[in-house]
Amino acid sequence: MSKMHLICDLSLIHTNAKWRYPGSWTNYAMYGDPALYLDIARILERGKFDGAFFADVAGTPMVNGSMTDTVELGVAWPRHDPIPMVAAMSTVTERLGFVTTASMTYNHPFHMARMMASLDHVTRGRVAFNAVVSGFPQEAQNYGYDTTPDHEWRYNRAEEFQLVLRKLFDSVEPDAMIWDRATGRVADAAKVHRIDHVGEHFKVMGPLPTAPCPQGRPMQVMAGQSGAGMRLAARYADLQFAQGPTLELKAKHRKRLDEACAAEGRDPREVGILWAGQFDVVSGPAEADENRRKYLEQHTPRLLHVFLSQWWGLDGYPLDPDAYVHQTIEEIRAAGVAPNWGYLDIAMSITTATTTIQEYAQQWLESLAELVGTPEQLADDMEESFHAGGGIGGFMIAPRSGVPAGIARFVDEVVPVLQHRGLFRTEYEGRTMRENLLSDRPGA
Repeated sequence: MSKMHLICDLSLIHTNAKWRYPGSWTNYAMYGDPALYLDIARILERGKFDGAFFADVAGTPMVNGSMTDTVELGVAWPRHDPIPMVAAMSTVTERLGFVTTASMTYNHPFHMARMMASLDHVTRGRVAFNAVVSGFPQEAQNYGYDTTPDHEWRYNRAEEFQLVLRKLFDSVEPDAMIWDRATGRVADAAKVHRIDHVGEHFKVMGPLPTAPCPQGRPMQVMAGQSGAGMRLAARYADLQFAQGPTLELKAKHRKRLDEACAAEGRDPREVGILWAGQFDVVSGPAEADENRRKYLEQHTPRLLHVFLSQWWGLDGYPLDPDAYVHQTIEEIRAAGVAPNWGYLDIAMSITTATTTIQEYAQQWLESLAELVGTPEQLADDMEESFHAGGGIGGFMIAPRSGVPAGIARFVDEVVPVLQHRGLFRTEYEGRTMRENLLSDRPGA
């Protein structure tokens, strides 16, 4: 039986009011200092987690034409580049993997291949690249564009970006390095190749000026709710992360990914899905209610409005909290702005014609915490969701209550239940992230 994989989402534990949840960040310096993240890395490795995940957006999103709310309320802001933190966390762990994010829309594939190959060496083969297609206008403006380039252009660039990455990672053969002290030979030049790529978006001579990656190439993780995103993930991803608020939606998403993989001539079992959500381990209903109350207490209507606007990708688009969800989404589609279409589709599917934006924001905030309950209840829910999603992949979950205490509680109370049921490893299968994540895949 395939075992589920677990990655802890640390992207926003310092924002969106999580930093002020009672008991969070106690006795730690605030965001920027690595101490909390080093302790979390140790906790996750003790729990045999596959990895820690860091999303990234290189901009400060606007709401209704202003950055004020984003900055004052700390809604997904500030966000440092995650790569230095990954490097630091790797020094206190031996098996835990790391997923770090960069944009294919604004970065160059040579730079990212060199960076990720270098990070793969620093972590001793424990890194994955979450390659994203960016959609925030303000992020575009940081890279010299007036607004977000159109959808087709961005996905065409992403296709070529991925192609160049593959060529670069293959440009130095696995056994190219010699390091012969007697002769002074460093490498076999016959095993190091130029790629001479010339395409619509990139011109790259190569080779990649790094030693071969410990993993061969870093793991590849992608999102992908839209049709174009699904095709890209089916072609290049080792893992896809997605939202599936219901079992039905999880099964539907898995079916779409299977069809996309088949269309690419790829075995669908080669691509696992990590279901994204939040967790809260409790002793029973009373603690669940109390934690929910404390959680919601931190999220004012203003903060929720800003967060939802960002989540939908409506950077600068006016979002009326009293307007109806269905009507607003139809207006967004008609306006031709470039939001996260998959999340809008989910919103349409779980609301009615009279649900307001503010009502949905509250409902959506609560639905992010899909896994709330006792250790046995969480294990039940995870087992059911895992099988509904095809039994390939697992979960990318963020703590809802208390950082780092909530993570430690999951490790100490939920992981043993999953292990007892045979759903989760008791020891790491290997030393690299690829060995641990793909040990149960075809051809492993």
